[in-house]
Amino acid sequence: MNLTVRHPLAVVLAAVFIAACATPYHPLPLPDFDAQPIDPGRYEKKVGQLVFVLDASSSMADAHRGYQKLDIARGVINNFNDTMPDLDMDVTLRSFGHADSVSSASSTTMLPTQAYSRDALTSAVARVKEAGGISPLARALADAAADLKGADAPIAMVIVSDGRNMASGALTAAGALRAEHGERLCIYALQVGDAADGTELLSQIAAVSGCGEAVNADGLGSGQAMQVFVQKVLLTAKNDSDGDGVTDDNDRCPGTPRNIQVDMHGCPLDSDKDGVSDYKDACPDTPEGTTVDAKGCPVVTTSAEVTAAGTYLYKDIQFENNKAELRESSFPSLNEVAAALNDQPGLKVEIHGHTDGSGARAYNQDLSQRRAESVKAYLESNGIDASRMTAIGFGPDRPIDSNATKEGRARNRRVEFKPVRQ
Repeated sequence: MNLTVRHPLAVVLAAVFIAACATPYHPLPLPDFDAQPIDPGRYEKKVGQLVFVLDASSSMADAHRGYQKLDIARGVINNFNDTMPDLDMDVTLRSFGHADSVSSASSTTMLPTQAYSRDALTSAVARVKEAGGISPLARALADAAADLKGADAPIAMVIVSDGRNMASGALTAAGALRAEHGERLCIYALQVGDAADGTELLSQIAAVSGCGEAVNADGLGSGQAMQVFVQKVLLTAKNDSDGDGVTDDNDRCPGTPRNIQVDMHGCPLDSDKDGVSDYKDACPDTPEGTTVDAKGCPVVTTSAEVTAAGTYLYKDIQFENNKAELRESSFPSLNEVAAALNDQPGLKVEIHGHTDGSGARAYNQDLSQRRAESVKAYLESNGIDASRMTAIGFGPDRPIDSNATKEGRARNRRVEFKPVRQ
């Protein structure tokens, strides 16, 4: 069952003074986050261990777009946590820097490696409540190597940092991790802020693993963007040969054309249940139980042309010139329509009258309506209940040919029938 998670992030109340006379900085609370859950049935995990490395050094107390950078960093991890499905994997959270009120160590395990628990990770992030101290990313990565000692499953490491004021050796420490774990390790570096030196360092660290990437946290603010990122880090799509979102092992209709809407079994939708899939159905609203042709349209008569709009066009239903009086040549086709309606009592129709573009529009509109009413009256005289028919005049507004030629105008003067639901 899909649930939407709203995770209001805590407001940091501490003020940072640059100097004794400086105005205190009060960071804004982060906006609520609407997580977009991931359907685990469509994916399988590609990692067995997830490691977060969180920067809580003094530069993370600075503001970025009105928010404290540490708040942003913690929010990113919480949003990741709220988006990912429950997976059978280990998770670790290590932080570095921080104020003495959090830890006196420059690199600290806030969540020791353990089976993934959404609540446990949330609690661990909450413990990193204040930024301070130096930025020993190299030390944090070296300690992470100890956390991962003996790990034999694929590893995703997510570093959340501004990349600022880092002591030398961070890139070397990342290289040592890659050398130890090889292609099993992918490093993702999420930059909080936009400092150029931070962008460069974090991009280099992510590039070390070859399979990770550097991303700016500003781009992960929406639920959809975070969903895509979580999928990239943790998951791989199960086999879905026709790309309809239903895995092959559950797909009852393999080979569905691309971009066709399907049901939970991978079969194209058939909204009117006439046996013709919606994407092939020229008459998607056919009444249930009606006999249809290969296009999904009711079999009204065999002498009509089925238009792209799903209406039945009769070329020999004609009227006296500038009148609504039916010519006798119209009666055979109308008798076929009457017989088809009598055979299918669940079928209702709209009778559409059309004219060419000659003359005044108001006159043509009235003429088309009167002609549609004449057809309705004829069918009613042949036993079709008036409640099953609706006469509509469209005047010259729906031409099917050019009004510039005699032949085109003749085609535009027509009557069509549209089957509709009861």
